[in-house]
Amino acid sequence: MFRSLLIVCSLFALTASLHAQTTGTLTGRVLTEEAGTPLAGATVEVLITDSARSTATDANGRFTMEGLPTGIFAVRASLQGHSTVLVPEVWVRAGKEEQVELRLEADAKDLKEAEVSTVRRTESLGAHTITVEQSLRYPAMFFDPARVAGSMAGVGGMNDQANHLTIRGNSPNANAWLLEGAEMVNPNHLSNAGTQTDLPTLSGGGVNILSAQMLGTSRLLTGNLPTDRGNALGGIMDMNLRPGNNAEQEWTAQAGLIGLDVATEGPFAKGKRGSYLANYRYSTLGLLSAAGVDLGDEVITFQDLSLHVTLPFGQRGEVRVFGLGGTSSNVFKAEIDTTLWEYDKDNSDITYTAKTGAAGASLKLPIGERGTLRTTVVLSATEQEREQINYSTDLTELYRSTNTLAEQKLSLVAAYDGAVGGRFRYTIGGSAMERRLTNVLKEDVTGWLLRPYANGRWSATDRLQISLGMGYAQYTFNNSSAAEPRASVQWRMRKDRRLALTYGWRSMLPWQQVMKVRFNESTSWNEDIGLTRSEDIVLSYDHPFNERVSVHLEGYQQRLSDLGAPDPRLSWANGGEGGMLVNAWDAPVLFDLIPTGNATNTGLELTLAHTFAKGYFYQVNGTVYNSAYELSGIDTPTRWSGNYRANVMGGAEWAKVKEDRVRTWGVSGRLAVAGGLRYTPFEVEHRTAGVFLNYGAPWSAQLNDFFRMDLRVYLKRDRKGRTGMWALDLQNVTNTQNEAYVYYDQRKGEVVTKYQLGLIPNLSYRIEF
Repeated sequence: MFRSLLIVCSLFALTASLHAQTTGTLTGRVLTEEAGTPLAGATVEVLITDSARSTATDANGRFTMEGLPTGIFAVRASLQGHSTVLVPEVWVRAGKEEQVELRLEADAKDLKEAEVSTVRRTESLGAHTITVEQSLRYPAMFFDPARVAGSMAGVGGMNDQANHLTIRGNSPNANAWLLEGAEMVNPNHLSNAGTQTDLPTLSGGGVNILSAQMLGTSRLLTGNLPTDRGNALGGIMDMNLRPGNNAEQEWTAQAGLIGLDVATEGPFAKGKRGSYLANYRYSTLGLLSAAGVDLGDEVITFQDLSLHVTLPFGQRGEVRVFGLGGTSSNVFKAEIDTTLWEYDKDNSDITYTAKTGAAGASLKLPIGERGTLRTTVVLSATEQEREQINYSTDLTELYRSTNTLAEQKLSLVAAYDGAVGGRFRYTIGGSAMERRLTNVLKEDVTGWLLRPYANGRWSATDRLQISLGMGYAQYTFNNSSAAEPRASVQWRMRKDRRLALTYGWRSMLPWQQVMKVRFNESTSWNEDIGLTRSEDIVLSYDHPFNERVSVHLEGYQQRLSDLGAPDPRLSWANGGEGGMLVNAWDAPVLFDLIPTGNATNTGLELTLAHTFAKGYFYQVNGTVYNSAYELSGIDTPTRWSGNYRANVMGGAEWAKVKEDRVRTWGVSGRLAVAGGLRYTPFEVEHRTAGVFLNYGAPWSAQLNDFFRMDLRVYLKRDRKGRTGMWALDLQNVTNTQNEAYVYYDQRKGEVVTKYQLGLIPNLSYRIEF
């Protein structure tokens, strides 16, 4: 199979252009921040090591820079009377025309007196920018933006198998996924991957359904969210699709040990601004199993198809239409030879299947000179099923169980962005989302989340900025509601240093694990669990030493309230205190809950980063945090309280330039350490009637610390209008046994510790032309 994948890539390479130079092209637009109005005469510079190449935008704000050397460079845009914006890492290569959109903010000073201001970085405080290029440069990311996010301060993965993220001491269930600004269902294959129960989830999975070929710049939002974002207690993965090339057709193909990925893009018609982008991916991990990699003796497959159409109109208008769909499965078969059965799982046939899809459209419509209307509608759905058949030693069926999990979301978002003078900007908008949920207990819940909001930002001076906003969330299923006020003050000091204080409230819908509607026909059960609320205060400090090196410090406290907690009036619920909503993830919560729980997350995050320049980059980040919930009036660690985590990542490239080619060797590595997550300890008691497990205090025991080293080695070749890349990723290069969970195995008759993945290699080849 691997040979056939290489043949496919070779055919793509042979059809590439034979006449282009070994240089790259950068195109894009420079627009105003507030309304997206084209800016003519803006200067765009590409910072190439010790020199710069520059050009000016035309009357439509467009620019094209041809004949650029290949590599990763910073791009800077400036115009008198506006802030200067810097994009630190833009990948210029021979096989693809790179497109960037640069937005300049009007200076708060009188525009007649304003000169070019200091550099404004594109990333906002409290937001982590994620690019496709990072997913190709960072080690063992498997081209997944969520895995890239897992290497950032305050963020950690639950298991090496998947991209379920715990952010600032919150459950993976506390996160939300957005596509083009509208909330969608979990957009990941194999959502049961990395869980202890092996049940379907709505929080993540083995890999994102949207291939990296489809994505533009995305953001991970943490802490106090912007007013126009809601329904998340942890973080929001805010994904955006990139437009296709509207000048010429381009292809991208990638083959590796995890499968084949092919993308095509181009204009609808020559000379028109409309474009398309499509991608198909088929993967089977059988090659890794054949190479001796332990994947749990499961047959794992997935495939997906994505499409994005961009149709600009006028000077500032744009319509986008997009869609995606994917299927995935993993199958475990019991051995026919029953003497090989060692663990509880071994006498079972287990089949997991999933189907996920989404379709949507967005409109950007200019209104007047300084206003823009933005609307997006997305319909998304996921259906997952896990079937387990247990056999006796004579291979007759003992029992069969089926768990299904389905969710459908219809999301509508509309907002108007406007400005008054040069100092005040505002947004008025709202969102409406219908969620239809069928959980693993086969219970159906349908309701709308309605959320109007308004936000204003006032530049009191050229250094002081004040923002005030108000949102209101209403859940129609049980008429629960929450006000969501938010405020921030930002002070821009000398040399572009920034100090910001933000405060606000947010809320989130109840999770699928607790939405058991009826205990019986006459007794409600969790029907009244409404919106969980979060009060956040965040203090941020950003200190850039220059355009490449910066330090970011962020301290936060998050107080969660109205959490579902076991009803102490029910005697059978005693001892179920660990079942509070804050600790829920993959397993259903089988308790009658009342909204009286409270929890607190407190932490300090530090990041030192050097963006890619002069052939190298590095990032060092660390987090100390505490996550606790109230148990009988005492603060008790939550399931997610590992207390610390840290990442050290860096890499370098060495380029050899010849007349008709550029050959670049690269290497990058990452060291990740973290405190172990928590579990409820238990003792095994053998009685005449059988084995009994006596549980201790909820979540009072802790797994051993996590340690993992990853390595990526790659070779890029830019020549004759195409870029090829060979890469070898080694996840967990030291083959460290990191603990995943502990359980009692009845077949073995002992307590068993299950471990995360060992060494995972991935050899891949990628070509763009």
